[in-house]
Amino acid sequence: MSQFDLKATLRQIAPSLRKQLFEDLPSLQDFDWSQDKKQKRVDRLFDKLQELDNDQKRELNRLLRTCKTFTSTCGLKVLREELWQYDAELVDDWGKQKSRMNKVVWTYLNAPQVVEEAIVFVRADELSQRRHWHKWPAVTTSPFVADDERIASLKQEIIDHHADQFRGDQCEIHHYSRQNGAEYFFAYLPDWPDNFMVFKDDELEALDVPTAFTIMFVYTPATGVLEMIAAGGQKVQADLRQRFYRAMTKTEVDDMPPDRAAFDLNHVLGDGFSLTANDPQIALLELKRLMVFPVTEVPVEGLVFRFRIGTTWTSAMEQLDRALKSLDLDRSQVTVEEFVVYMQCVSEGDRRGRRQTIRVTPRACNLKSQDDENLRVLGEQLLKHLGVDHD
Repeated sequence: MSQFDLKATLRQIAPSLRKQLFEDLPSLQDFDWSQDKKQKRVDRLFDKLQELDNDQKRELNRLLRTCKTFTSTCGLKVLREELWQYDAELVDDWGKQKSRMNKVVWTYLNAPQVVEEAIVFVRADELSQRRHWHKWPAVTTSPFVADDERIASLKQEIIDHHADQFRGDQCEIHHYSRQNGAEYFFAYLPDWPDNFMVFKDDELEALDVPTAFTIMFVYTPATGVLEMIAAGGQKVQADLRQRFYRAMTKTEVDDMPPDRAAFDLNHVLGDGFSLTANDPQIALLELKRLMVFPVTEVPVEGLVFRFRIGTTWTSAMEQLDRALKSLDLDRSQVTVEEFVVYMQCVSEGDRRGRRQTIRVTPRACNLKSQDDENLRVLGEQLLKHLGVDHD
């Protein structure tokens, strides 16, 4: 679990919202809130929170950590979407909150049910950036109905799929409909849980849906398109795809490859790949981060490598090879799910050269949000030179 700074987190919350959030705690019944109306003044509150017992401190830690998970762009997007669906009249007040953390805390105070629902989708959207994810072309099916009978059929299909892995004879599936018309199905085996704390009736409790779901199906009935997150690579997902259509749409579909990803990453692990710049404007180019996932069953779900400044490509690949060897794997048995490089341009007079960290996944690249058009174009040209962008 990452380092957590309670004081820094408290300072991110507006004084009025801090009062609403904590005033009912036993140790704060006689707390004088009028002395702490400034945003950064949290020392007195911090000291009073130290009087909580260990169980209360643990719950408070989980509460604030969970709030922080929503402060990402992805988290706020999902939170607003769920709030709109819950009560559209609340969205205007939500938008008036000045900071990201205030938006999250305000939602928890005014619509805790929204937070409970949204945490599942935030987890799903984050996983879509990190785990094996494929999207298949649309197929024509019978009308979509997510009734108990079909969901029970999907459970059995998933159990049958995992039969040779000795992972039990039970499967849980939770179905959610999103405002955008997509149907989400979270499937997991209950003997592999990973509980996440959420809010219900103004109290923290363990979510009854383990967030460490093994498989996620995202089906859009209007288009017939199916997207899936699951470990095991394309071959495994191809079988699960056929099982999903068979169970949920009563349709037998032909085997077909998924839609091509927007970016090609696996070739960067090849012996002939070289991390070199193609433009004299680029003074420095280094690998910053690499995330790979095994395509075979191993004890780990994925491996993340963060490289220090000055690490050469050769050294980085040596580190990767050592880690894979410890799992009895080689580069041909993993897929690249994230490729992050640091690019620095040549100096401009007395000014340091412009810098850009380029993050690429099979379906996304942060260059699209770069405001500096010249830097964005330079980065896009670099990706084409490296063979990452095939368009």
